[in-house]
Amino acid sequence: MNLARYAIALVVTWIIFTVGGAVWHEVVFKDLYNEWVFGIERLEMPVMYFVITHFMRALVFVYVYYMLYKGGNPVVKGLKFGFLMGMLTGLTVTGYYGDFQINSPLWAVLEFAFNIVRALVAGLFIGIIVGEREKKPAQAL
Repeated sequence: MNLARYAIALVVTWIIFTVGGAVWHEVVFKDLYNEWVFGIERLEMPVMYFVITHFMRALVFVYVYYMLYKGGNPVVKGLKFGFLMGMLTGLTVTGYYGDFQINSPLWAVLEFAFNIVRALVAGLFIGIIVGEREKKPAQAL
């Protein structure tokens, strides 16, 4: 594992997760989300919570990419990885919203879509940053 590329991919992924979440929830779909969570969720945004949890998520996300990537076109592999991880996180996250008594199907669809879009973008950038896997030298017989 190239630690410099890992560190760069980690920071870029953290930025994508953090900025992507803020733009999606607080700009693009702000009115819808505010309507759905009125009286249920927090009144103030817990910024440090998101800074820390997005870093933890990015740490694992990039590490799992390194574990799974065995070669091939890194852009295609990054997008496939991002789609898979987006589906997994989307299914996991949307399952918890029943605990908050949020029962809007559109909420579930938007959150699921958000997780896929965010993971696709992160996977694309991870693939670009990590690049082609170094080939191991052939061993003598």
